[in-house]
Formats: sequence, C-alpha cells, structure tokens
Amino acid sequence: MLHLKKKEWFFLLAGTALMAVGAEGFFEHADLVAGGITGIGIMLDEWTSAKFGVHIPLWLVNLAGNLPLFLIAWKRKGKEFVSRSVLTAVLFSIMLYVEGYFPLYSRDPLLAAVFGGTALGIGLGLVLSVDSTTGGVELAATLLNQKFRTVSVPRFIFFLDAVIILAGIAFFGVEQGLYAILAVFVTDQFIGWVVEGPSYARAVWVVSEKGEEIEKMLWQELGRGVTAFSESGKYLEKEKKVLFCVFSKKEVHSVKSIIMNIDKKAFFVITDIREVWGKGFSDK
Repeated sequence: MLHLKKKEWFFLLAGTALMAVGAEGFFEHADLVAGGITGIGIMLDEWTSAKFGVHIPLWLVNLAGNLPLFLIAWKRKGKEFVSRSVLTAVLFSIMLYVEGYFPLYSRDPLLAAVFGGTALGIGLGLVLSVDSTTGGVELAATLLNQKFRTVSVPRFIFFLDAVIILAGIAFFGVEQGLYAILAVFVTDQFIGWVVEGPSYARAVWVVSEKGEEIEKMLWQELGRGVTAFSESGKYLEKEKKVLFCVFSKKEVHSVKSIIMNIDKKAFFVITDIREVWGKGFSDK
C-alpha cells in the first residue's frame, strides 16, 4: 500500500495543479505542442475538432495514453515502481479536467510559452522532487531503455519529444513550433531550479606563486576559508599554490579583485556550485 507524508501529498497536489495550468491553461489554448502526451492530446484535439467536430479533452488523452504504459511497467518494474506514478497521473488528469473550465491565455503565443513553461516546469519539479512522475514520455523512455540498453533514457526522451514537436510543426506551422521549443527550454530551466535549487554559490580554483597572500586576503576580507595544494607540474618553473575557495554570488567581484590585485599573472577559474553544506552555507 502506498504511504505518503503530508509534504509529499502537498507537492503532488500543487505540482499537478501547476502542470495543468501550464498544459491546459496556456499550451492547449495557444496551440503549443511542447512534447509529451499532452502535446499528442493537443494535436489529436485539433484533428478531431476539424475533421469531426469532436473535442477530446487533455485529461482523457492523458489517462488513455498512460494506461498501456502503466500496464507494461507493472509487469516489468513491479507495483512499487508504478503505484506512485499512477497516483500522480490520475491527479494530473483530474487537474486537467478542472483547469479545462478556466482557460487562462491564448492571444500571445510568446507569453503562453513563457508563463506556461514556468508553471509546467515548477509543477513537474515538485512532482519529481518527491520521486514521482506523471508517466508519459519519461515512462516510455524507461521501458524502451530496458529493451535497447545501448540508448540512454535521456536520449529516448529527447527523441520522443522531438518527434512530437516536429509533428506539432506539421499541424500548426513553424512559428508555433518555435514557440513550443521556447516553452520546452523554459520548462527545463524551472525543473532544474526546483529539483536542484538555485545556483547561489560559486567556487574558484587559483594557481599562483603568491598563493599564501591570496589565501590570507580571502580570509581577512571575506571570511572565506581556503583549501591549498602544492603544485609543481611539468610546465611550471617553480612550485605554485593551488587554492580552492567557495563563496556567494555577490562576492564574485571581490574575489576577482583580491586575486588580480595580488597576482596579475594568476590563473583562476570560477564555477557554479549547485549545493553547499557547511559553515557559512546550508547546514540543514
């Protein structure tokens, strides 16, 4: 039996609601096919409406499209793997049904791509952060990877979404397809922001003959500890210090100034840090 904590229930409910806002509230009414089963649903609805005058809601396509995938996954992966995703897919379909009564925006496809992608990305990020999925392309890619081990899951996802987006271009034209690609990019950025957290820290690697002076100033000026290594590489005429220091984004300019003021010949690299644990940063 599936047991969920209150936080997990909140994330699933909030996540699927936001996903429905993005897919049904923005993408559906702006004809943006941004991959996934919802993208297939948007095209199917367009075709049946034009051909037979019949509207097929996204919630129904989501349930019908996921059902065979869940049945296959149940046999191959077991109920523990599938049960949470089944719950999430059902919640998503319910949210799509409710959102169908509250269309949000359809006039400007650019705004629909940006705000729809934002809502979808945050929502999917919340769902993924509690180890769940809405099925669809991600589940199909996982099942295909079991059959064809030489192709990774991300590559299958990319291929399947690309096929759906190209089909969307055939349905709605190149301009709508370009907006859909923008929506995919926005969605991906917000998924990363929710799942991994904003990149709020930076790290610097410094190679310098004046390493001790730089180390001392980073501590005195910024209160940042430094890890030092000795380096006497093949192409170095004398031994140099290699320094490693983590600091906040707002301190980037100060760090560069300290290094350049002490040693203009120093070689240094500043990189993004996704997550930092320890004194001066997160310790939760």
